[in-house]
Amino acid sequence: MQLSETACEILDLFRETHRKPGARMTMATLDAHFGTDPAVAVSVSELAHLGYVTTPDAGTVELTDRGFDAIHRGSYRAESE
Repeated sequence: MQLSETACEILDLFRETHRKPGARMTMATLDAHFGTDPAVAVSVSELAHLGYVTTPDAGTVELTDRGFDAIHRGSYRAESE
């Protein structure tokens, strides 16, 4: 399944700033980086549904082992054909 561009950018941000499974980021951090765009919340939901992140509470996003593996392989971005 191809991820939305915003979902890919959230994983890119985790890749740049949080380099271990279980790393957490607050929604406030995402809002500061992306603005208060409703697409951010939708993308977090998309990532959670696919198992890349969990949301232990309404204000926190946590990188899962699957998400960690994906950001280090770069497998979450669609390949150019």
